[in-house]
Amino acid sequence: MISASACESLDRMFVHSLQNTFSIPQGESAAVTQVAQSLPDAGAQMVVLMIASHTFRLVMALHFPQSGDALRILAPGSHAGDAHQALRDQMSERGNMCCGMVNREMGRFFAHTGMSTPHIIDSRSGPFMTALPHAHATHWRVAVDARLHIDASLCMHNRAPMDFEWHADARQEVTGELEFF
Repeated sequence: MISASACESLDRMFVHSLQNTFSIPQGESAAVTQVAQSLPDAGAQMVVLMIASHTFRLVMALHFPQSGDALRILAPGSHAGDAHQALRDQMSERGNMCCGMVNREMGRFFAHTGMSTPHIIDSRSGPFMTALPHAHATHWRVAVDARLHIDASLCMHNRAPMDFEWHADARQEVTGELEFF
């Protein structure tokens, strides 16, 4: 069982990390809205990461299009021959940043959390993520730019009761530090 407080806290953590990961160049937070389900564009891919502990597994997926807008906005300056690889690398890094923020915050409540490396798969696999047994699942849309949005999914499976309350602290998020895994 996962409490309503824990579900709301997970959602707040995820939204906070998405806003920081996809901040707009002027320093503003990206707009993140909850949606009923992720509906990625045809040909989209998703980067999937997990946070796991002895008592839970949290799966996060970022669905990203393979469009020209995505290439220009998320992987600027990439060369024509390696543009799609540059986009995959950029989304893997952003997935690491997003998942790392959530992992640090979950570590305040749960001991021995571990984070996976990013895996890139076809977005058509997304519906199977919520078809697996889970205690909590939500979907979000991140407006990166007027022409580009990223869909994000969060899915929690727990093996023990889970109850905690999290709110974003007034402290600034520290970024750019080297983190060892």
